[in-house]
Amino acid sequence: MAGILTRKQLDQAECDDCDDPDYELYLHGRCHPSAGTRASYDKRTGVLTISCRQCRRFIADLKIADE
Repeated sequence: MAGILTRKQLDQAECDDCDDPDYELYLHGRCHPSAGTRASYDKRTGVLTISCRQCRRFIADLKIADE
């Protein structure tokens, strides 16, 4: 696991394609942006790992909040 994205990091994320501060966040790989993503969930840690569907390069780990 490379590292958990925090709420602060997500709130400060900027769009690579525009200057709009209210853009939507898209999680895709820079390696193959149109290839889609692959997600796997670890029940023990509560972490959802997202990777590139084509080359399986790591994109992000998301910690799923407890209820």
